[in-house]
Amino acid sequence: MSYYIRQIKKNVWKWENENGLFSVKKYPTIEQAEKIRSIHQELLYLKVPFILPVIETAQSDFIVQPWFKGTHSVDYANEEDRKHVHELLKGLHETIQYVDWKENRLLPHFDLIGKWKNRFEKMKDISYFLAFYLEKEQIAMLLEYGEYALSQMKPFSRDEMTLLHGDVVHHNFLSNEVAYKMIDFDLAVLGPKEVEEILWIHRVLPTIDYNISFLLEEFPALEEVVLKHREALIYPNELYREWLYAFALPQERKLKFIEQLVPYTNKALTEWPNLCYNLSHM
Repeated sequence: MSYYIRQIKKNVWKWENENGLFSVKKYPTIEQAEKIRSIHQELLYLKVPFILPVIETAQSDFIVQPWFKGTHSVDYANEEDRKHVHELLKGLHETIQYVDWKENRLLPHFDLIGKWKNRFEKMKDISYFLAFYLEKEQIAMLLEYGEYALSQMKPFSRDEMTLLHGDVVHHNFLSNEVAYKMIDFDLAVLGPKEVEEILWIHRVLPTIDYNISFLLEEFPALEEVVLKHREALIYPNELYREWLYAFALPQERKLKFIEQLVPYTNKALTEWPNLCYNLSHM
Protein backbone atom coordinates (compact mmCIF):
# COMPACT_ATOMS: atom_id res chain seq x y z
CA MET A 1 0.00 0.00 0.00
CA SER A 2 1.35 3.45 -0.90
CA TYR A 3 1.29 6.34 1.57
CA TYR A 4 1.68 10.03 0.85
CA ILE A 5 1.67 13.52 2.29
CA ARG A 6 0.51 16.45 0.15
CA GLN A 7 0.68 20.13 1.05
CA ILE A 8 -2.67 21.93 0.73
CA LYS A 9 -1.81 25.32 2.20
CA LYS A 10 1.34 26.89 3.58
CA ASN A 11 0.88 25.18 6.94
CA VAL A 12 -1.65 22.40 6.14
CA TRP A 13 -1.07 18.92 4.72
CA LYS A 14 -3.17 15.91 3.72
CA TRP A 15 -1.53 12.77 5.07
CA GLU A 16 -2.27 9.13 4.38
CA ASN A 17 -0.60 6.40 6.42
CA GLU A 18 -1.34 2.86 7.57
CA ASN A 19 -3.99 4.19 10.00
CA GLY A 20 -6.01 6.21 7.48
CA LEU A 21 -6.30 9.71 6.08
CA PHE A 22 -5.56 12.81 8.16
CA SER A 23 -5.23 16.57 8.02
CA VAL A 24 -2.08 18.00 9.58
CA LYS A 25 -1.74 21.65 10.56
CA LYS A 26 1.34 23.38 11.95
CA TYR A 27 0.84 26.37 14.26
CA PRO A 28 3.27 29.26 14.80
CA THR A 29 3.41 28.58 18.54
CA ILE A 30 2.79 25.68 20.89
CA GLU A 31 0.32 27.84 22.82
CA GLN A 32 -1.88 28.29 19.73
CA ALA A 33 -1.97 24.54 19.12
CA GLU A 34 -2.67 23.96 22.81
CA LYS A 35 -5.68 26.28 22.56
CA ILE A 36 -7.13 24.06 19.79
CA ARG A 37 -6.44 20.89 21.81
CA SER A 38 -8.07 22.32 24.93
CA ILE A 39 -11.24 23.30 23.04
CA HIS A 40 -11.53 19.89 21.42
CA GLN A 41 -10.89 18.14 24.70
CA GLU A 42 -13.87 19.89 26.31
CA LEU A 43 -16.15 19.39 23.30
CA LEU A 44 -15.25 15.73 22.91
CA TYR A 45 -15.95 15.18 26.61
CA LEU A 46 -19.45 16.55 25.94
CA LYS A 47 -19.73 14.16 22.98
CA VAL A 48 -20.84 16.92 20.62
CA PRO A 49 -21.27 15.43 17.13
CA PHE A 50 -20.16 18.42 15.09
CA ILE A 51 -16.37 18.41 15.50
CA LEU A 52 -13.53 16.13 14.42
CA PRO A 53 -11.29 14.64 17.13
CA VAL A 54 -7.67 15.65 17.61
CA ILE A 55 -5.14 12.82 17.32
CA GLU A 56 -2.33 12.65 19.87
CA THR A 57 1.07 13.58 18.45
CA ALA A 58 4.53 14.07 19.88
CA GLN A 59 4.91 17.40 18.08
CA SER A 60 3.26 20.01 20.29
CA ASP A 61 2.89 22.67 17.59
CA PHE A 62 0.97 20.34 15.25
CA ILE A 63 -2.72 19.44 15.22
CA VAL A 64 -3.63 16.15 13.51
CA GLN A 65 -7.27 15.25 12.79
CA PRO A 66 -9.07 12.58 10.75
CA TRP A 67 -9.82 13.67 7.21
CA PHE A 68 -13.57 14.27 6.76
CA LYS A 69 -14.15 12.27 3.58
CA GLY A 70 -16.50 13.12 0.73
CA THR A 71 -17.12 16.63 1.94
CA HIS A 72 -17.61 20.09 0.55
CA SER A 73 -17.80 23.53 2.12
CA VAL A 74 -21.31 24.73 2.85
CA ASP A 75 -22.99 27.30 0.63
CA TYR A 76 -24.86 30.03 2.51
CA ALA A 77 -27.06 30.52 -0.56
CA ASN A 78 -28.43 27.04 0.17
CA GLU A 79 -31.30 26.92 2.67
CA GLU A 80 -30.39 23.51 4.06
CA ASP A 81 -26.78 24.53 4.62
CA ARG A 82 -27.85 27.73 6.38
CA LYS A 83 -30.12 25.84 8.73
CA HIS A 84 -27.52 23.22 9.58
CA VAL A 85 -24.79 25.77 10.25
CA HIS A 86 -27.13 27.80 12.44
CA GLU A 87 -27.83 24.65 14.47
CA LEU A 88 -24.12 23.92 14.77
CA LEU A 89 -23.44 27.40 16.13
CA LYS A 90 -26.37 27.15 18.50
CA GLY A 91 -25.01 23.85 19.80
CA LEU A 92 -21.56 25.34 20.25
CA HIS A 93 -22.86 28.37 22.17
CA GLU A 94 -25.04 26.20 24.41
CA THR A 95 -22.00 24.33 25.73
CA ILE A 96 -21.77 27.14 28.29
CA GLN A 97 -24.39 25.12 30.21
CA TYR A 98 -21.74 22.46 30.87
CA VAL A 99 -18.36 24.18 30.47
CA ASP A 100 -17.14 27.32 32.21
CA TRP A 101 -15.21 28.63 29.22
CA LYS A 102 -14.00 31.61 31.26
CA GLU A 103 -11.66 29.19 33.02
CA ASN A 104 -9.78 28.52 29.78
CA ARG A 105 -6.78 30.87 30.01
CA LEU A 106 -6.04 30.39 26.29
CA LEU A 107 -9.34 31.90 25.12
CA PRO A 108 -9.08 35.67 24.60
CA HIS A 109 -12.07 37.90 25.36
CA PHE A 110 -13.58 39.30 22.19
CA ASP A 111 -14.37 43.01 21.84
CA LEU A 112 -16.43 43.37 18.65
CA ILE A 113 -16.95 47.13 18.93
CA GLY A 114 -13.26 47.73 19.56
CA LYS A 115 -12.32 45.57 16.59
CA TRP A 116 -14.81 47.34 14.35
CA LYS A 117 -13.56 50.78 15.42
CA ASN A 118 -10.06 49.73 14.47
CA ARG A 119 -11.27 48.36 11.13
CA PHE A 120 -13.15 51.60 10.40
CA GLU A 121 -10.00 53.66 11.05
CA LYS A 122 -8.04 51.42 8.68
CA MET A 123 -10.69 51.92 6.00
CA LYS A 124 -10.34 55.68 6.35
CA ASP A 125 -6.57 55.30 6.00
CA ILE A 126 -6.89 53.45 2.67
CA SER A 127 -9.57 55.72 1.17
CA TYR A 128 -6.98 56.93 -1.35
CA PHE A 129 -6.61 53.30 -2.51
CA LEU A 130 -10.37 52.83 -2.80
CA ALA A 131 -10.53 55.89 -5.07
CA PHE A 132 -8.76 53.93 -7.82
CA TYR A 133 -11.69 51.50 -8.04
CA LEU A 134 -14.83 53.08 -6.53
CA GLU A 135 -16.75 56.28 -7.13
CA LYS A 136 -16.31 59.11 -4.64
CA GLU A 137 -19.95 58.75 -3.55
CA GLN A 138 -19.47 55.03 -2.92
CA ILE A 139 -16.47 55.63 -0.68
CA ALA A 140 -18.44 58.24 1.23
CA MET A 141 -21.31 55.76 1.70
CA LEU A 142 -18.95 53.06 2.94
CA LEU A 143 -17.47 55.33 5.58
CA GLU A 144 -20.75 57.00 6.58
CA TYR A 145 -22.46 53.67 7.26
CA GLY A 146 -19.57 52.54 9.43
CA GLU A 147 -19.34 55.80 11.34
CA TYR A 148 -23.09 55.90 12.00
CA ALA A 149 -23.23 52.27 13.12
CA LEU A 150 -20.35 52.71 15.55
CA SER A 151 -21.88 55.87 17.01
CA GLN A 152 -25.18 54.08 17.69
CA MET A 153 -24.14 50.54 18.62
CA LYS A 154 -25.19 49.28 22.03
CA PRO A 155 -22.67 47.45 24.21
CA PHE A 156 -23.07 43.69 24.45
CA SER A 157 -23.97 42.07 27.73
CA ARG A 158 -21.08 40.16 29.27
CA ASP A 159 -23.26 38.26 31.74
CA GLU A 160 -23.10 34.97 29.85
CA MET A 161 -19.85 34.54 27.97
CA THR A 162 -19.49 31.39 25.91
CA LEU A 163 -17.20 29.82 23.35
CA LEU A 164 -17.42 31.53 19.95
CA HIS A 165 -15.97 29.87 16.88
CA GLY A 166 -14.59 33.22 15.78
CA ASP A 167 -14.57 32.70 12.00
CA VAL A 168 -17.95 31.72 10.55
CA VAL A 169 -16.87 31.87 6.91
CA HIS A 170 -18.57 29.13 4.87
CA HIS A 171 -15.46 27.00 4.34
CA ASN A 172 -15.13 26.38 8.09
CA PHE A 173 -18.28 24.23 7.88
CA LEU A 174 -18.13 20.98 5.95
CA SER A 175 -20.86 18.55 4.94
CA ASN A 176 -21.17 15.18 3.28
CA GLU A 177 -24.14 12.88 2.76
CA VAL A 178 -24.55 12.13 6.47
CA ALA A 179 -23.17 14.95 8.61
CA TYR A 180 -22.11 18.56 9.05
CA LYS A 181 -18.88 19.43 10.86
CA MET A 182 -17.30 22.60 12.21
CA ILE A 183 -13.55 22.99 11.69
CA ASP A 184 -10.72 25.45 12.31
CA PHE A 185 -11.03 26.91 15.81
CA ASP A 186 -7.91 29.05 15.31
CA LEU A 187 -9.80 32.29 16.01
CA ALA A 188 -12.02 30.91 18.79
CA VAL A 189 -12.74 33.46 21.52
CA LEU A 190 -14.83 34.06 24.59
CA GLY A 191 -17.83 36.33 24.13
CA PRO A 192 -21.64 36.68 24.12
CA LYS A 193 -23.38 34.47 21.58
CA GLU A 194 -25.11 37.53 20.07
CA VAL A 195 -21.76 38.65 18.66
CA GLU A 196 -21.34 35.48 16.63
CA GLU A 197 -24.98 35.57 15.51
CA ILE A 198 -24.41 39.08 14.15
CA LEU A 199 -21.20 38.07 12.39
CA TRP A 200 -22.99 35.07 10.88
CA ILE A 201 -25.86 37.26 9.65
CA HIS A 202 -23.28 39.50 7.97
CA ARG A 203 -21.91 36.44 6.16
CA VAL A 204 -25.32 35.22 5.05
CA LEU A 205 -26.93 38.48 3.91
CA PRO A 206 -24.99 38.83 0.62
CA THR A 207 -26.21 35.38 -0.44
CA ILE A 208 -29.89 36.31 0.04
CA ASP A 209 -29.78 39.79 -1.53
CA TYR A 210 -29.52 41.49 1.89
CA ASN A 211 -33.15 40.56 2.62
CA ILE A 212 -33.28 40.74 6.41
CA SER A 213 -37.02 40.00 6.51
CA PHE A 214 -36.47 36.78 4.58
CA LEU A 215 -33.72 35.77 7.00
CA LEU A 216 -35.95 36.33 10.03
CA GLU A 217 -38.75 34.32 8.47
CA GLU A 218 -36.28 31.47 8.14
CA PHE A 219 -34.73 31.99 11.59
CA PRO A 220 -37.29 33.55 13.96
CA ALA A 221 -34.91 32.97 16.87
CA LEU A 222 -32.62 35.67 15.44
CA GLU A 223 -35.27 38.38 15.72
CA GLU A 224 -34.30 39.31 19.27
CA VAL A 225 -30.65 39.98 18.43
CA VAL A 226 -31.58 41.85 15.23
CA LEU A 227 -34.03 44.14 17.04
CA LYS A 228 -31.60 44.78 19.88
CA HIS A 229 -28.54 45.35 17.70
CA ARG A 230 -29.87 46.85 14.45
CA GLU A 231 -26.91 49.21 14.21
CA ALA A 232 -24.45 46.32 14.24
CA LEU A 233 -26.08 45.07 11.03
CA ILE A 234 -25.72 48.49 9.40
CA TYR A 235 -21.94 48.36 9.85
CA PRO A 236 -20.52 47.18 6.46
CA ASN A 237 -18.21 44.63 8.00
CA GLU A 238 -17.91 42.31 5.00
CA LEU A 239 -16.98 45.16 2.66
CA TYR A 240 -14.42 46.57 5.08
CA ARG A 241 -12.75 43.22 5.59
CA GLU A 242 -12.57 42.42 1.87
CA TRP A 243 -11.16 45.81 0.87
CA LEU A 244 -8.55 45.71 3.63
CA TYR A 245 -7.60 42.23 2.46
CA ALA A 246 -7.36 43.47 -1.13
CA PHE A 247 -5.14 46.36 -0.06
CA ALA A 248 -2.70 43.96 1.63
CA LEU A 249 -2.46 41.52 -1.30
CA PRO A 250 0.69 41.42 -3.44
CA GLN A 251 0.26 43.26 -6.73
CA GLU A 252 0.09 40.12 -8.87
CA ARG A 253 -2.98 38.90 -6.94
CA LYS A 254 -4.54 42.27 -6.13
CA LEU A 255 -6.06 43.13 -9.52
CA LYS A 256 -7.70 39.74 -10.05
CA PHE A 257 -9.26 39.86 -6.59
CA ILE A 258 -10.50 43.41 -7.08
CA GLU A 259 -12.13 42.45 -10.40
CA GLN A 260 -14.54 40.35 -8.32
CA LEU A 261 -14.68 42.71 -5.34
CA VAL A 262 -15.91 45.75 -7.30
CA PRO A 263 -19.19 44.16 -8.52
CA TYR A 264 -19.68 42.64 -5.05
CA THR A 265 -19.32 46.14 -3.58
CA ASN A 266 -21.62 47.70 -6.17
CA LYS A 267 -24.31 45.14 -5.35
CA ALA A 268 -23.92 45.65 -1.60
CA LEU A 269 -24.05 49.44 -1.72
CA THR A 270 -27.10 49.30 -3.98
CA GLU A 271 -28.92 47.12 -1.43
CA TRP A 272 -27.63 48.80 1.75
CA PRO A 273 -30.14 51.71 1.89
CA ASN A 274 -33.00 49.22 1.64
CA LEU A 275 -31.42 47.04 4.35
CA CYS A 276 -31.10 50.05 6.64
CA TYR A 277 -34.70 51.10 5.92
CA ASN A 278 -36.03 47.63 6.72
CA LEU A 279 -34.00 47.43 9.93
CA SER A 280 -35.22 50.84 11.09
CA HIS A 281 -38.88 49.88 10.52
CA MET A 282 -38.80 46.61 12.46
